[in-house]
Amino acid sequence: MSKAHILIVEDETIVALDIRQSLERANYDVIGIFSSAEEALEVCDKVHADLVLMDIRLQGRLDGVEAADII
Repeated sequence: MSKAHILIVEDETIVALDIRQSLERANYDVIGIFSSAEEALEVCDKVHADLVLMDIRLQGRLDGVEAADII
């Protein structure tokens, strides 16, 4: 069975790195960490993520709920 590909959208670096470390220890493949919804939306068109972990409050003009709705 292949690893699930997970994208993290979190604007607090320490939190994002902690999430990545936990996921990698659980044998998931973290394909990227982004601090804004806009960055994540650009990448979602180019890569296939099985799951997007999205913070609700993010830097930029879009919040996590708006970005999740678009994705």
